Amino acid sequence: MNDPEIKLVIPAQSRFLRVARLTAAGIAGDLGFSLQEIEDLRVAVDEMCAVLIEGAGSSVDLELVYRIHDEELQLEGRCAQDGPLADLHPVARELLTMTADEFAVDADGAGRRFRLTKRRAGQPA
Repeated sequence: MNDPEIKLVIPAQSRFLRVARLTAAGIAGDLGFSLQEIEDLRVAVDEMCAVLIEGAGSSVDLELVYRIHDEELQLEGRCAQDGPLADLHPVARELLTMTADEFAVDADGAGRRFRLTKRRAGQPA
């Protein structure tokens, strides 16, 4: 059976990032994540989305795919934003290290992208 996935496309503007956070929190709640794990996930989603949309024009979209795999939530984001990807701020990197189980962000000719994984406590890596 395929892992369920939810696709979300929102304008690449910071005022819409709450939709991405709320979607992640809702899925995590359904998976039985603790309140602290859900809050950690919200912080991680916000940080990853923010780095992708930095400097994005008003016509650019942020595409998100949430995948449910056993007791974990995997999130991939893509933004067709031109230009180099800024380095993660050291504070953002530290926040992500504390709140996500795995994360990566990069850019290619098609734009910027990230991957993020959050597991429910007690789940193997």
